[in-house]
Amino acid sequence: MFKRIFTFFLSSMVGCTVTQAAGLINQGRGAQTCADPSLSVTFFAGYSMQNTFHVVAPRWLFVNQHSLGGADWQLQGALFRAWQTPQDFTFPMYRLFNPVTTDWIIALSTDGTVPVVSGFDNADTELFGYAYSTQVCGSVPLIGASLQSKGDHWYTIDTNEHSSLLAAGWVDAGTVAFVLPLNGTQNLHMF
Repeated sequence: MFKRIFTFFLSSMVGCTVTQAAGLINQGRGAQTCADPSLSVTFFAGYSMQNTFHVVAPRWLFVNQHSLGGADWQLQGALFRAWQTPQDFTFPMYRLFNPVTTDWIIALSTDGTVPVVSGFDNADTELFGYAYSTQVCGSVPLIGASLQSKGDHWYTIDTNEHSSLLAAGWVDAGTVAFVLPLNGTQNLHMF
């Protein structure tokens, strides 16, 4: 008798689990669906001593510009992970250039148009990645700091680093996007 009850109980549980799994497979995408993190790439900071500014890009871009000549980039470490191609629930990140100060900033577009920021030239705008516009799916804030006397911006996900720059005289440039952390590691510095 016990054997029959146990077999019935086990059969019921397996049937219930299969039914639940089938329901999950047929379920539509929820409002809180994330972009695929396995498709994200690591973005690095590069510094140009000649022009006194930082930029953010995937490492391959710095390698390519070095090989083509004319670039004096120094890699200054891995910053975060984001996407190079459009993904569901992400928005384009643009690099905007100020020709007077030779400064580059990051701006996120949430409406599909190139962002317009006073003092920054849209002629030299570059779409360089995709990120979240709000903190979802394990993302963290990408925060900026500006050293206005040098026409330079620095971006980080490290709040201690950001606070230290502000204490050293940099100005808070706010949160520009929400990105993925570096797989549980802090910035990988490459000085």
